[in-house]
Amino acid sequence: MEALSGAASGIAVVSLTIQLIQSVALVREFIKDVKGASKELHRLVGKLELLNALLEDAQKVLEQQSSLQEMHFPAPSMAIFKCLQDCEKSIQPLVDIVKKLTLPHSQSTSSTATLKSEIKLGLKTKEITIFEIRIQHDIDLLTNSLSINQSGIL
Repeated sequence: MEALSGAASGIAVVSLTIQLIQSVALVREFIKDVKGASKELHRLVGKLELLNALLEDAQKVLEQQSSLQEMHFPAPSMAIFKCLQDCEKSIQPLVDIVKKLTLPHSQSTSSTATLKSEIKLGLKTKEITIFEIRIQHDIDLLTNSLSINQSGIL
């Protein structure tokens, strides 16, 4: 029974990783399209790109680790799952903003461009800085959890 729960937890960790990669990509691409974005938004994109790269690496490792569980390989650490949940909480407000500002396909492209350029008005410098700090914190915790997971494998 324990092997089955380990496999299920491995799948859950990989699934959440994939979901986060998609969310980070959505936010990152939206912000990149903002005309005249502030330097703070550009820094935020940099943090999102770093988080995205880390998540993609984590996905590869976790998928491989999960696929080897039948060979008595340890399941991915649940600390990673907790870190991914924290990442999700940090990213969700940005995803919500993007979804709010994304128009239905029936709207004109110029209206979409106008809304995208107005995102800089919706996020104050202090809010952007808070997002940057939270994302950096998530990156640090996820990196540490992945290192601990790797040590457990060895």
